[in-house]
Amino acid sequence: MNAKIKILLIALAVICAMALVIAFHLNGLYKTLNLEYDSKKIEFENERTELNKQLASLRQAKKKLDVEVGDLKAKYDALTQEHESLKSKFDLVTKERATLVERVTELASEKKSLEEEVVQLKASGGGSGIAYPVPTDTPTDDAYWANVLREKAALEIEVKNMGSQLDDAKLKLATAMDEGRKIDLQLKTVLDGGRDMERKLVYNEKLARTLSEDLVREKRDKKTLQTQIDSLRQENFELKSRLMAIGDKKTSLEGKLVDLQQEREILAKRLAELDAVLQERVDQIIEVKNDLKAARTEAKKVSTRDSRVVQLEPIVVKATEGMPSRRGAPVSGQILAINDENNFAIVDVGEQDGVAVGQTLSVTREGMKIGTLEVIQTRQEIAAADIKNVQAGTKLRIGDSVR
Repeated sequence: MNAKIKILLIALAVICAMALVIAFHLNGLYKTLNLEYDSKKIEFENERTELNKQLASLRQAKKKLDVEVGDLKAKYDALTQEHESLKSKFDLVTKERATLVERVTELASEKKSLEEEVVQLKASGGGSGIAYPVPTDTPTDDAYWANVLREKAALEIEVKNMGSQLDDAKLKLATAMDEGRKIDLQLKTVLDGGRDMERKLVYNEKLARTLSEDLVREKRDKKTLQTQIDSLRQENFELKSRLMAIGDKKTSLEGKLVDLQQEREILAKRLAELDAVLQERVDQIIEVKNDLKAARTEAKKVSTRDSRVVQLEPIVVKATEGMPSRRGAPVSGQILAINDENNFAIVDVGEQDGVAVGQTLSVTREGMKIGTLEVIQTRQEIAAADIKNVQAGTKLRIGDSVR
């Protein structure tokens, strides 16, 4: 029984040690995970702050770019409208130029024809010998030539007017050509500005697309980090749950250990009491045996002294309640007492018969083996043994043989 209690206590001690080692390991793992979680959380917060700053700066840059794009679109629209007006003016000036060129051509042809007429008139008035018909209604030749001179003077005035008109037309043509060149230059400038604006618009669109992709990528990375943090939180929660369960198991094991220690103390007390009772009974049995030996010796002496046969009264000694007298050879014995409560028996063989602690004894009844005993204590003439194996349906009784 002491061996069983020792084995049980050793097993409980091993279980407690394993529980403490597991708890210590899990506590270290929990602290490590907490530190890692805190570092990841700080890193995530810093990264999130940095990303928020970048996002704010990108949003401000996007707003500025949107404003610039709006301004550029407005300027582009204004330049487009100005280009259209300049183009319409250029077309109008081109038409006026063509009209003036036609007018100058007509005036040049008229001037040429007038000059030819003036030359002809001068030639006719200078005594060329050509005779002009004289109208019959003219009173004299002086009146005719006066009329011719007046017409000549009028023609010369008209030629001068036409010359001045031609000069004005040339001046207007030069002015129109200058304006056309200016309009061409402005148109070229407007077209160059439009191309620059288109390039800026394309660049701004690419930049906006890149910023949008960066924002999407940052949001995706932020979502991934949030997922990792959630998984770490879940693992932390599971570890806390496992630690709580282990703590509960530890508490229950400690309670069981305390209960087992109390049971051990109770069993130790009961074993001490049983040892005392056993010792008392053994002492009683030894005393009874001594009394029996003394009685037998006295009987032998009496029989030797007296040749007559003396019939002695039977001596009944109660070592334990219901204990029978010893029978059998010295190498074998009988069960003297049985303690069902503590599952052991007292036999009438001891150290003088060669019985030792740990020895196994067989119990027989009517020549049939019905069980086995294991010796736990020995005295000179008796021994105490644990009841190990008993045949099913059979119960040991006082008087059963042991060997």
